[in-house]
Amino acid sequence: MQRQRVALLVLLALLSGCGKMEKGSRPAEKPADRATSGEAAAALPADFPKDVPVLKGAMLKLAISQADKTIVHLQTTSSIADAAKYYDAELKNQGWRIESTTRSGDMYVVSARKGKTLCGVTITREAKGTLIRMAISQNHS
Repeated sequence: MQRQRVALLVLLALLSGCGKMEKGSRPAEKPADRATSGEAAAALPADFPKDVPVLKGAMLKLAISQADKTIVHLQTTSSIADAAKYYDAELKNQGWRIESTTRSGDMYVVSARKGKTLCGVTITREAKGTLIRMAISQNHS
């Protein structure tokens, strides 16, 4: 857990000033809903892929876009198990090919590929609920 935090801090330090960063606690709705909801469009980066599922009711905590990479942090009251079931099903429903999954009592990690795009989702417990970290990298060989 400590290594993940250090890696995230290093990544944030590298990206600061070099990309677009949005912070807030606005709802992050499903990508399909973004076109009709001004709030959701403002919540997620404009270049956030429409085929990456977003857990309904999750609150946006962080969004960073730089070149072909996007990182999004969402907070939810859903359990890790419920969020993991959602991402397992919805990634497949959106045409993603699951490359790997890792499950433990307090963490779930899935890596999926669609064409040249990679999507990594990490779901962990945090003090006030569950944190969902998504990392999307486009044009990846």
